[in-house]
Amino acid sequence: MKRHKATESESIPVEDQTIKLVQEDVDESKQSIEEAAYYIGLKRQRYSHNGDALNDWFEAEKAVRENLD
Repeated sequence: MKRHKATESESIPVEDQTIKLVQEDVDESKQSIEEAAYYIGLKRQRYSHNGDALNDWFEAEKAVRENLD
């Protein structure tokens, strides 16, 4: 009797697949926020606006979330 090979999705429980997908989404979102915060900080410094890196991060986080919706 010949058994078929399990595909990757069959061998990984659904819960683990979900966790993997969520982690990839989080990593991608974090990278998008980091890049946006970097450019916001450059713009802020170029025009000598008040603020700091933390506020740049919050502004970037808000912008990325708005683009996801």
